[in-house]
Amino acid sequence: MKDRALSTIGLWVVVGLILYVFGCFDIARVGGFLLILGLGLAAQYEAYRILEKTGASPRIGLGLLAGCVLMTAVFLGFIKITPIANYVALAWVVVLLTLLARPLENRAWVLRFSTVFGVLYVPFLLCFLVDLAKWHVKDASGLWFALWIVATTKFTDVGGLLIGTPFGRHKIAPNVSPAKSWEGCAGGVALSMLVGVGGAAALNHWLPGFRIDLLSAAICSIPLAALSVPSDLVESYLKRRAEVKDSGATIPGIGGALDLIDSLLLVAPVAYLLLPYLRR
Repeated sequence: MKDRALSTIGLWVVVGLILYVFGCFDIARVGGFLLILGLGLAAQYEAYRILEKTGASPRIGLGLLAGCVLMTAVFLGFIKITPIANYVALAWVVVLLTLLARPLENRAWVLRFSTVFGVLYVPFLLCFLVDLAKWHVKDASGLWFALWIVATTKFTDVGGLLIGTPFGRHKIAPNVSPAKSWEGCAGGVALSMLVGVGGAAALNHWLPGFRIDLLSAAICSIPLAALSVPSDLVESYLKRRAEVKDSGATIPGIGGALDLIDSLLLVAPVAYLLLPYLRR
């Protein structure tokens, strides 16, 4: 718990420093994109290594190249995020959730199309955060919307630990992630709402021209927090099939890059869809 808390604080400090340094040159959006790109490619690589341990044979180099090109093309505007792309991503989210229906079985289609699976599982879903990072709303960058989404989603994990560890009795998916409980999920959603409203109020106050409706922030925090739990479980399913505890060992108390961003992956396209309601 101590290592996880220190790593979480350290990671947010690193994010702040990166955005500050790039912001000094008025290119904070570039810093945000590079951060997402680096974490995304590291997470994709870890996903491929996990898939290898389940019997798949992904073409790692080709997959990473495709993921890099995809995210870069979205950031540069060569590929547009359209409503159709958003609905395709939501359908893909549903497909990923079906993996949890049979948590003790490897899925043949995942193993057979593992290279494509890795691209769609990490870079494709992160493209929705990448697109947000380049938006401008009056004088404020859409990067702040992306950061609000990340903070609101990730604090679900914190609330889950704080409430689930001492009070968790009813397990959500014991065959996939025995540590997750319904009590922890409720605590995570509650903390996510507090962070969502508090973060929105802070951004509204500090950033000229920036506006997130506080009631909408509280309401939109609920589906984001709730979806972050099965998003985390999808990665847990992959790790359970590979018989590994963490996707990596680079972040003390957390694991690897995929362990860090797993709860964001399924949330990103949903958050993108909810964005107009936040800006009302």
